[in-house]
Amino acid sequence: MDKSATKSSQRLSNRIWRGVTLQLFLVAVLPLTVLVLIVTFGSLKLHHEAMRSLVGDRNLLAVQSAAANIDKDIYQRGQILEMLTNQVARSENPASVFKGIEVYLATYDGGIAIVNSDGGVIYSEGSPLASEWATKEFPKIINTLNNYGKAEFLQAIKNDNQYFIPVIVKTSSELSLIGLFSPQQLLTDSLSVVTNSGPVIVVVVDQNNQFLFQKGLSVSANVLATNPGIQMSLEGDTRINYYPSSEGEHVITTSPIKSMGWVLLIEESWEDIASPLLRATQNAPIILIPIIALSLMAIWFGLRQIVQPMQALEEKAGDLAQGNFASIRQPVGGVPEIRHLQETLVRMAEQLEEAQTSLHNYVGAITETVENERRNLAQELHDETLQSLIALGQYTQFALHWNKDPKVEKTLDQVMNLAEQGMKNMRRLVQGLRPIYIEDLGLATALEMQLTKNDRPGGVEIKFKLEGKERRLQPEVEMALYRIAQEAISNMIRHAQARNAWLSLSFKPHEIALEIHDDGQGFDLPRDPIHYARMGHYGLLGLYERAELIGAKLTIQSSPGKGTKILLNLPTKN
Repeated sequence: MDKSATKSSQRLSNRIWRGVTLQLFLVAVLPLTVLVLIVTFGSLKLHHEAMRSLVGDRNLLAVQSAAANIDKDIYQRGQILEMLTNQVARSENPASVFKGIEVYLATYDGGIAIVNSDGGVIYSEGSPLASEWATKEFPKIINTLNNYGKAEFLQAIKNDNQYFIPVIVKTSSELSLIGLFSPQQLLTDSLSVVTNSGPVIVVVVDQNNQFLFQKGLSVSANVLATNPGIQMSLEGDTRINYYPSSEGEHVITTSPIKSMGWVLLIEESWEDIASPLLRATQNAPIILIPIIALSLMAIWFGLRQIVQPMQALEEKAGDLAQGNFASIRQPVGGVPEIRHLQETLVRMAEQLEEAQTSLHNYVGAITETVENERRNLAQELHDETLQSLIALGQYTQFALHWNKDPKVEKTLDQVMNLAEQGMKNMRRLVQGLRPIYIEDLGLATALEMQLTKNDRPGGVEIKFKLEGKERRLQPEVEMALYRIAQEAISNMIRHAQARNAWLSLSFKPHEIALEIHDDGQGFDLPRDPIHYARMGHYGLLGLYERAELIGAKLTIQSSPGKGTKILLNLPTKN
């Protein structure tokens, strides 16, 4: 095993005990251990309180839901009477309104009556109780009714030990509708879910402590009158109360039935419901022992089959991001999903490596084509255009020699100066396209000649140093090194704001080193060379590409205010 593999293994081992393993221990094993202790010494009390509260909350939701259903059913009865009132007001024959609506009329089992303002019955339907009550009581209360067209519910009346609720819809005309219904049937239907759920006490009481509905054990009116939950609910509040009895502690929940000013009360012994669960809590410590054992086995399995392989795969994915395609092919094991993920990454790495190779070949071909075009263009400019300018200068000198006219002599002098300037520019252009010194005199001389230019902007002073005995390299290698140095110097002049720069070329037994550094402003290096393009450093990205084409390693070191250093190391065979 090599050093890098050993370091990677040590790093994984350290991360295992600092990462997910520690979290699993803190999240699973330690809490379960603490839970065992809590359950052993305090679970009975905690579950006692929890079950007590749970039953209370459950009954509170039940009493609220039941009260809402009762309110809804009462509201529907009021709507039925309002609908009939509207139809009676538009009909010439009130009796015809009640034909075919027996289902609706059945809700008013105390009967329905149409009366005038004096209590006189115009028409009645169903039980005569409504007519009798209207004749006797309606004239007494008619002046207290103000909601025209709206159903108004009065307090319960008692007839032959049975309660009835009068409902009145007063109109702006002389006619009004009065209906009576028994709350017993309404409450029986609405509370069926509650009353059928077990041994519970269900009571509905009005403001006068009249028992409109009762199911279960008998509760006296005196007890209800002194019950704080009843009084709170009469004021519109919903309550939970606990009180001890000979059968154990009972939970009483009360809720107002707001449309009628009634109170719904549900009472039961919460211990009858919770006792099986409380007994189960006493066996909790025994049950938790295998749970902890299974949790430890699950942690061990997750550590060996998930955590370790995923961390190893993460390391290899990081190597892949750095260009190490061989690392991702080493198996990491683990569950099938992780192995499948690694296989996918391997295929992706192969495609990426193939694409990178193709891209490098493409870049190399483009670079070679550009250099060939530069060489051809430089050759053409040197052999034709530059020679033509030289010939133009010579002919101009001949013309000056034979000319006798001062005006023509001035013009020829200007032509001569232009020809000389054109030749200088052309030689500089040819040198930039294809440095002639590199082919004849070698890389070191070409670099030194590049640095001796006196037309460099900003007055940057560049010092050149040659170390070791120079040896010739392949033409494309020498040209790549020259272009790298040329591009580095160009970037330094344009961006670094440096005053001094140093370039050194070292010929070592098995390596050639090229170093360029300056005292400029420097910059923040991206984490990876692939981010150079995103940050706009296309010139630096080109340096990496040229270095890879010749098999060299390029390193850039820089920080704000400390200049920039570019190192290139090219291994050689001799």
